[in-house]
Amino acid sequence: DLFSTKMAARRRRAAAAPPQTPDAKAPRSSSAGHLPRPYRPRLALLLPPLLAVRLYGALASPITDCDEAFNYWEPLHYLLYGRGLQTWEYSPVFGLRSYAYLAMHAAFARLASSVLRSKVSVFLAVRCALGCTSAVLEARLAARTCAWASGEAGVALWALLLSSAGMWHAAVALLPSSFAMLCVLAAWTAWMDASLPALPAGSPPADRSVRKAYGAAIFWVAAGCLLGWPFLCVLAAPLAIDAVVALGLRRFVARALLAGALLAAPSAAVDGYYYGRFVLPWLNLLLYNRSAASGEGSQLYGVEPWHFYLRNLCLNLNLALPALLLAPLLLLAGRLVPAAAGEPPPRPGRAAVLLSGGYLWLAFYSAIPHKEERFLFPAYPLFLLAAALAASEARRVAAALLARCAPRRAQRGREGGPHGVWPPLWGLPAAALAASALLSAGRVGALVSYYGAPLEVYSGVSAALSSRADDSPLRVCSGKEWYRYPSSFFLPPGATPAFYRAGFDGLLPSPFSAPPPDGSRAIHAHFNDGNRDEPAAYTSEDRCDVIVDLELPGDAAPRSRAGWHVWARRPFLDADRSPSWSRALYVPWLTAGRNVYANYSVLGRQPLMVMLHGSV
Repeated sequence: DLFSTKMAARRRRAAAAPPQTPDAKAPRSSSAGHLPRPYRPRLALLLPPLLAVRLYGALASPITDCDEAFNYWEPLHYLLYGRGLQTWEYSPVFGLRSYAYLAMHAAFARLASSVLRSKVSVFLAVRCALGCTSAVLEARLAARTCAWASGEAGVALWALLLSSAGMWHAAVALLPSSFAMLCVLAAWTAWMDASLPALPAGSPPADRSVRKAYGAAIFWVAAGCLLGWPFLCVLAAPLAIDAVVALGLRRFVARALLAGALLAAPSAAVDGYYYGRFVLPWLNLLLYNRSAASGEGSQLYGVEPWHFYLRNLCLNLNLALPALLLAPLLLLAGRLVPAAAGEPPPRPGRAAVLLSGGYLWLAFYSAIPHKEERFLFPAYPLFLLAAALAASEARRVAAALLARCAPRRAQRGREGGPHGVWPPLWGLPAAALAASALLSAGRVGALVSYYGAPLEVYSGVSAALSSRADDSPLRVCSGKEWYRYPSSFFLPPGATPAFYRAGFDGLLPSPFSAPPPDGSRAIHAHFNDGNRDEPAAYTSEDRCDVIVDLELPGDAAPRSRAGWHVWARRPFLDADRSPSWSRALYVPWLTAGRNVYANYSVLGRQPLMVMLHGSV
């Protein structure tokens, strides 16, 4: 019958099957001395928390660099609305900044402006897009690290990216260095892919996979250099050398030239359209900064000691900084420890090549006199990757030492601990990551609570003035607070920015003379590359309708007592009168009583209700 026939067929298949080897059996539990399959989280689990943190950064992070406002948000506003402030770097005489970089963001901003009525909402939409892009690339790098190094290292990298105060504001900044950071995330993910061929090495499909991965890495580095920050070539030098070794010089040059041609041609076309002549901004920027050693160029805007970046990284990376500095030694020590079941073998040499660009970047910029926090943005992912690998190797080395010095305790840990590891060896790294996250939260809280007033007051006044019955001209002025002006995205229709003298004696931006491209091609005769003052950039305080100012204790005759009407006022940290530790971190119920605050105020010649409705 049918049942007997099926049973006979099953017996024949069972007899023909090869005997099952121990390796083919189901994995035993850790109590039997075998480790379970290493945990490697999926991208879908890594991405949502990163998206949430990046979106919060887009909505709450203050603009910490006036370069971001004047050199990028203002020209972006100009491309969208035909009005904005122009810096000397955008003069056709100098051509240091690329309109191609802005055009990428303007395409999305135009789409957002067709849906969103408020310019502030368009500003936030662009920031949200930047943050979401960064979150996706960060999640991909963390997932790839799980496969390239270990699940432990990948999860540690994800936790550091998620909690880092430096990544929190770098990811949403409209800066070429932030764009270069995104390109580094994409390039290093592809570089790791080149070490993980899907097929056995030497087979044609595997070779094609490796070449494709290197090609993607080269493309993203070229994009970061040509469209973002040309100095990225320093950080990417180890990648280039490794690609030459892996691909051969001919194939490397062919891929580099192809990537350069695909990117340089449209970039040159966009810049040529707006400048009215052939311009290579990346080359002009390199040539301008070559004179830094002689006290010119970027040195005109300030110099800092060699340890400036180490102090800065203490704030933005906190506990990840010592791990970053110890990573080379820990990677070397980890070579002596065998890998866990299912994990790739230790590759300290390969890891050193992968991470060396970050150390090279830190050394290069520490040697340059002019230093700014944003210069480190491209290396943040590599710094955190080094810290994550160091933490993973430290745990492996500690486990090996425990097994050698206390074998019975190590055996009990393998039998009862998570993933076959003695619990304290998991608890210490987890506690370090938690402490780092708390310190980063304190830093983020300080940025928002202590320095968030400018965006807050400008947003509120912009929303209020947008309801005016007419769009009559309105001059919004800044004095000593010119460098915290967040951009024309925060001014309502009919309002224009202006500056009055209040102690600054450098060169300020001036309005574009006409809508694009005529205004971007025009030459302001007073623009110079020596930061020399120009009286034409200032207006008289008497001609101001609205003034935004920081009213510090001791200021003579505050305007709020001299006929000016307060429209908005928010607390702003008085850094000179506050302790250094409490102004660096926000600790609830502790730092508020120790810090000193000033009033960040918006003042009008008329009461706000009169300005809006014509009567009180």
